[in-house]
Amino acid sequence: MNAVFKICQFRVRTSVLQISGRRQCLFILLLTLGILFAACPAYCSTTYFVQPDGSDSNSGTTINSAFKTIGKGVSSAAAGDTIYVRAGTYSYTGSSTAINLTAKSGASASNRPKLFAYPNERPLVDFSTISGTSADGISVKGSYWYVKGLDLKGAPHNGLRIRGDSGGANYNIIEFCSSYENRNSGVQIDKGAAYNQIINCDSYYNCDVCSVPVGKDADGFSPKLDVGTGNYFYGCRSWGNSDDAYDGYLRGADDVNTTYENCWAFKCGWYWKDGSTNTSMNGNGFKMGGSDDKTLRHNATVKNCLAFSNKVKGFDQNNDKGNMTLYNCTAFDNNMGGDGANYGINVFPLASGKTATVTNCISAGTGGIDINDFVVQTTNSWQSPFDVNEADFASIDANAAYGARKADGNLPDISFMHLANGSDLIDGGTDVNLPFYGNAPDLGAFEHLDGDCHADGVVDWLDLACLVDNWLTFDCGTCNGADFDGDSKVNFYDFAMMAENWLK
Repeated sequence: MNAVFKICQFRVRTSVLQISGRRQCLFILLLTLGILFAACPAYCSTTYFVQPDGSDSNSGTTINSAFKTIGKGVSSAAAGDTIYVRAGTYSYTGSSTAINLTAKSGASASNRPKLFAYPNERPLVDFSTISGTSADGISVKGSYWYVKGLDLKGAPHNGLRIRGDSGGANYNIIEFCSSYENRNSGVQIDKGAAYNQIINCDSYYNCDVCSVPVGKDADGFSPKLDVGTGNYFYGCRSWGNSDDAYDGYLRGADDVNTTYENCWAFKCGWYWKDGSTNTSMNGNGFKMGGSDDKTLRHNATVKNCLAFSNKVKGFDQNNDKGNMTLYNCTAFDNNMGGDGANYGINVFPLASGKTATVTNCISAGTGGIDINDFVVQTTNSWQSPFDVNEADFASIDANAAYGARKADGNLPDISFMHLANGSDLIDGGTDVNLPFYGNAPDLGAFEHLDGDCHADGVVDWLDLACLVDNWLTFDCGTCNGADFDGDSKVNFYDFAMMAENWLK
């Protein structure tokens, strides 16, 4: 501030304008303050810390003076602030929703309040001792919140619920979180909540054990009932839930859009504690829509998604009357309960102006397809000239799909349902404006890379070792996956193909 006064004094002495020194100095001060306030949102945000041995009487602004509860951090934060939650277990009791992200909202996508796990730590938020049946673990009614890196467990109702009944709950991001063993859905979006992103999250072992019969309503992810439009799921996994993996059933909303991309759905329709099932457990992978009166429109776009070993259907229309667009999806061994299919889109007609499109998709193993002629089908594995069998895949062992995510939250690299070298499903698809390698898109959820000896979606040192182990072998069939050009020998041509995709 002294510098400002010196500037004022200089301007007063040198100004040729007939303005008093006091007025000129006041003008410069106001200009300076205006610049400072304009810059403040970018530079003046506050960081708060929460850890199990902290105290809510602390300032919360340093690790050594951390709050004890997440709720205290939430009530202290404003738009643009960050709340870091340290590793440890945060247990909640009582009979009401534990954490409410309701009173505050961000102002825009660049000015969000953030509730983050502390870097390289993984806090557990345990709701299993909350009583009753209606309390959610985390309730998000505000907008532009960013929640990342939390494990949520055991809520009497939903583990995390984004609900727009207060006029907000839009444009939130939930990333790299897991929600499990809740007594309703792991993550639910409803009450008009719109344009939310669920990124690289897991939802599993959710089962509504408080109702009879067991397992009627607990889904993994539920953009359903009176949900808003524009919600987006990317890189999510949903498994072992007593009902559906992803449920888009509508009651109160109509003509809304939901997108699923690079998401996996598996082994739903069973009670995880004992592996049992009953007739009330739907057990679908992606239930795209449906409604009580069978008239409502949930426009579902499903891209590069994988569904396997679900009790009923992998990809299910239910009675949805909206648009359904499936590009490059893979379904394997659904219909585990004996009354389903890998793909079930057979309820006609759709609402006026709505269409169903299935392109570049794979059906393998048990289940088959139940698709009506009104569906536009292009270059799918059940159409000529394709003939799908086990040899088309690098692996049909699904165990790796349960594995840990990468450190950045992305899905694990697996070889399950990746195409094997030489499969006619490689380059067999139609361009639908999704990225692809080669002359044309492959069929299914995973694009094949030449040089990917292990067919796990990445070309790295493991593949180079595979190439070396099979170097200069001849008449070797696929040469343990190292014959990338399909001539039954491993030589410099295969090395060149690997080099082209190195570390992709």
